[in-house]
Amino acid sequence: MNKEKRIKQVAETTQKAIYALSNTANELPELQATELPIILYGVFIDVANNLELDPDSLYLFMKKSIGYTETADGYALNFPSDLIKGDDE
Repeated sequence: MNKEKRIKQVAETTQKAIYALSNTANELPELQATELPIILYGVFIDVANNLELDPDSLYLFMKKSIGYTETADGYALNFPSDLIKGDDE
């Protein structure tokens, strides 16, 4: 798969994951602000385990390499297309 197609695939999967997590969080009646980070951190730890990465290293990499931008509607992920590789690279 070339890089363009891979970027599109990762972007679509990212959007699906956002919707899935949002829908899951909406299932909890009166979700408290302190409870959401528990859900997010559980997902994060699972990903780190699946990738066989140290969670602290993964967090620092994400913070440095991806980050976010403040928008009029809140915040948006800085989509890291430079971190995605295709078969053509």
